[in-house]
Amino acid sequence: MKLHLLTAITRPENLPTLAASIATAHGHAPDVALVWHWRLDPERQHPGGQCLKNQMLDTIADGWVWILDDDNLMTPGFLAEITARISAQPAARLLVCAQRHNSGGIRTVNRRMLRETHVDAAQVVFARDAIGELRIPEHYCGDGAFIEALANRLTPEQIAYIHRPIVRYNALRSEP
Repeated sequence: MKLHLLTAITRPENLPTLAASIATAHGHAPDVALVWHWRLDPERQHPGGQCLKNQMLDTIADGWVWILDDDNLMTPGFLAEITARISAQPAARLLVCAQRHNSGGIRTVNRRMLRETHVDAAQVVFARDAIGELRIPEHYCGDGAFIEALANRLTPEQIAYIHRPIVRYNALRSEP
């Protein structure tokens, strides 16, 4: 499996922790081919980094894609879990996972939450071929709008859920 990670970076000080998170997860699933795409935006010129994420999407032609915002972390089992789910549900084009908030709460997953302001970009992994020309609207909640539009294109069989929290939300410093 090939996985592209997309990160618009407004907090460059988080890069070492992000990299360590990725390396640890990759150690649990070394057969996954990882490609980390990132663009710097320390002046926060692009709301939510959407323009930068779209630029990175335009360079990707294959595999799976995950948007890793610069304040989220993958858990050590993240890659192994998504690989297992893709193998178990080969028709899936969108994986949706539960997410643990830094405060300790868990954002659960179900079809109703796949809409703008209810889903975080780090909760979904999608097949690049599933989005075609669909891109992230360039506003702060654009990630959620993108996920909602993608989910509305897919059949229930093409959406798989991982109910364990395999992503840590707001795990890192979120303010400059």
